Amino acid sequence: MSGIHGSSGESEPESKRLCMRSAPHERAEPAEGDSTAVSVIMPVFNASDWLDECLQAVLEQDFQGRMELSVYDDGSTDNSRELLERWRQRFEDRGFLMLISGHGSSSPRGVGFAKNQAVCQSSGRFLCFQDADDIMRPQRVRLQYEAAAANPNTIVGCKVCRVPEGSTERYTRWINSLSPEQLLTQDMTNGVLEENLQSLKLKEGIHYYHFN
Repeated sequence: MSGIHGSSGESEPESKRLCMRSAPHERAEPAEGDSTAVSVIMPVFNASDWLDECLQAVLEQDFQGRMELSVYDDGSTDNSRELLERWRQRFEDRGFLMLISGHGSSSPRGVGFAKNQAVCQSSGRFLCFQDADDIMRPQRVRLQYEAAAANPNTIVGCKVCRVPEGSTERYTRWINSLSPEQLLTQDMTNGVLEENLQSLKLKEGIHYYHFN
């Protein structure tokens, strides 16, 4: 899982949303006084084997604020898009807006492109990046949101667990030991937050807060 990007609450140009529009998106504009606190940003490509478990974990978040799920399908050739549409009603029944878009080209544009398109159609103050093959713990959004609210202009990071336990041990040790400076380097190198950093970021943030 990756992170939540947030804004200062002021209006911002589209360029700060890290997106390049290749086609118009429908962007949700919440009613005044009913703004979305968190947009979960999820790029998808041939993820049908993991989507049910991933989406169930998003749906089970204990965050009490207004949240939406923004998904961009990067030309999947399996039934990922069909599975996503099946979940839409479940999210709406829980009061979560689910935005689904994508393209039908035979050539995927890449995970960075898909993330940026999902960001473009989102409306949340904070952006929470989630991989389609990852699972959130129920408290993830709430804890990261609270930490970001208490530490303005930050990226809030947390550690990750691998399933099955003990797999990719060297990688897990590395990612769970990143210092604030290393987290910044990873963020800047990738252009957008790498999902596995499990972090929450204010869009213009430069300070980092890390918790277990």
